[in-house]
Amino acid sequence: MNTEKEYFLNPGELIFSKKPIVVKTVLGSCVSVTIYDKTHQWGGMCHYLLPVAPSEEHHSTKYGNIAIYTLLKKFLKDHGSQREDLVATIIGGAFIIFDEREIFFIGDRNIDVAMEILRKEKIYIKQMHTGGEHGRRVWYHTGTNKIVIETLDKMTVEDLYKP
Repeated sequence: MNTEKEYFLNPGELIFSKKPIVVKTVLGSCVSVTIYDKTHQWGGMCHYLLPVAPSEEHHSTKYGNIAIYTLLKKFLKDHGSQREDLVATIIGGAFIIFDEREIFFIGDRNIDVAMEILRKEKIYIKQMHTGGEHGRRVWYHTGTNKIVIETLDKMTVEDLYKP
């Protein structure tokens, strides 16, 4: 997996590529959705922090509903993929507590929004690696749809921002 260019995806970012690349990210309660076009063999990934934007005026991809629809648009409208050729993977959404006074089950809600949108849009969810109590380090190959996930036993806030 290391002959292609590598990109690190920060929270709130997404990437789409027709060329084979490797996308890396680190997830705690955040979720990444990968989408792969089986016919064209291209892929993309989003990484979001929160499930739903608070209002119609918010267009930031740090929200799951905005990020997933933006990524889908790259495939369906911008590049002509067919819905039946797309497969998705949902990763992340761990129950991570950095401050015990702030328990909102964000991970579960992030997973739910991904499942709801993909099902509504009739995108086949090929696999899920979600929930639990540990963060994940992820490598995604856009040309083959190969995903490598490393579970992180101990995770700190600093881990979220380490390539």
